Amino acid sequence: MTDGGRVDAGNGLARPVDAAGRTPAAIEPLPLGFRLAFVSAAVVVALAAIVLYLNPPTRVEGFLTALIAGGALCAGLLARRWAPSLAWLALIVAALVAASVPIAVSRAADPVATGLGTWLVIAARSSVAAILTVLIAALYATRTERRSTGRVTTLAMFLVAWLLVACLLVFVLVIAGARYDPAFTWVDVATWPTSAFIQFVLVLTAFGVATDLRAAALRADGRLAAAGSPWRTDGAAMPVPLRERLGATLRELVPGQAATEAAAMESERVRLAGDLHAVVLPALRRAIAEVEAGGPVEELAGRLRTVDLELERLMADRWPVVLEAFGLVEALEDLAERTEADGPVHVGLEVETATGRPRPEIERAAWRVAQLAVDNAVRHAAATEIAIVVRVAPDRVALSIADDGRGIDPADPIRASGRGLNDIARRAKAVGASVVIEAGTSTGSGTVIRFEWPSRI
Repeated sequence: MTDGGRVDAGNGLARPVDAAGRTPAAIEPLPLGFRLAFVSAAVVVALAAIVLYLNPPTRVEGFLTALIAGGALCAGLLARRWAPSLAWLALIVAALVAASVPIAVSRAADPVATGLGTWLVIAARSSVAAILTVLIAALYATRTERRSTGRVTTLAMFLVAWLLVACLLVFVLVIAGARYDPAFTWVDVATWPTSAFIQFVLVLTAFGVATDLRAAALRADGRLAAAGSPWRTDGAAMPVPLRERLGATLRELVPGQAATEAAAMESERVRLAGDLHAVVLPALRRAIAEVEAGGPVEELAGRLRTVDLELERLMADRWPVVLEAFGLVEALEDLAERTEADGPVHVGLEVETATGRPRPEIERAAWRVAQLAVDNAVRHAAATEIAIVVRVAPDRVALSIADDGRGIDPADPIRASGRGLNDIARRAKAVGASVVIEAGTSTGSGTVIRFEWPSRI
């Protein structure tokens, strides 16, 4: 670097970025329908808690209903981002389980025995719980992001209104002192929802689940079609296997699973690109240089055999045998010897302390940083001298790689943001280490890359 600039990694102060280096967008607010459903479920759970407090059960198991409802409520909120359908079902379960508490008390209450005022309070609690539970199921069946049909919306509104009217009619009949009539009348039809609200919830939930499944299947078919399908020899497309289609539909139902798989694939792609850049490409470039210079065939064959071995190692996700068997110091010695054998550059290694081996992932990260730093110094900085200094202990690793090359100008966006430097920073951050890149001397000649684990930055 010409002005002593620094590039730090692993300090935890940078804003999060995605694989393309972009800052992720702010988290979108929850849809209005889901917020209304969550508040309604929370009210029902609170009503159940109040009823249990006023009428404590004789056994501890009596509180299990409220605990299940509270857990389902929390699960619904937590799952909203990665599994919206499961989040809605969790809210419905929370409200349905919690509503059973005030409804059970209401069914056991007698207006004559408890008094009209007390009975009205008990009945009001159960009515609110039942109406809100059906409302949550109706919101699930008709939420705007699924664009339910007009018939489903009409049915949902009708069931909610019917239950509301039934509850009000029961209040009016009890206040008016109406007596039980064994004959089947219009009153029985009007008040039937008070005893069948669970069926209302199940019907509306079934419509919501069916809509979710249909929408997920359509999106899955679209993705599979966009990805392409194999063709038979006669030119006709082969049908997608049922198992593959079900898996794609499940991923659409759980967006968080698809996002996790995409992140894992992107991470593996970045790792493989870094390995190819650090190991395979240098060997290929040296082989090309040998051909252009008219070098011996034996040397060219040796270069190509090296490329072949490195590709096999990458496909098997193996690390150098020296590193795995003997540790970081011996692997750095091997790296220095191979670098000197490949060109007119001297690589010196100074081991200040070596009192034991750290964890394998720390050794691998440190070795990769050294390999990338040496490769950058040879290929980009035209260095003739490289000095590696290392201190190794089971709980600490300090490594520095200094060269006498051209250095890195932080004002040059291409050089300062190269794949090698980005891979160095990524490797260090992945294991909780820090990397500092700075000018090698007071005149700005050369570069020093320092790796330290654990990070002190």
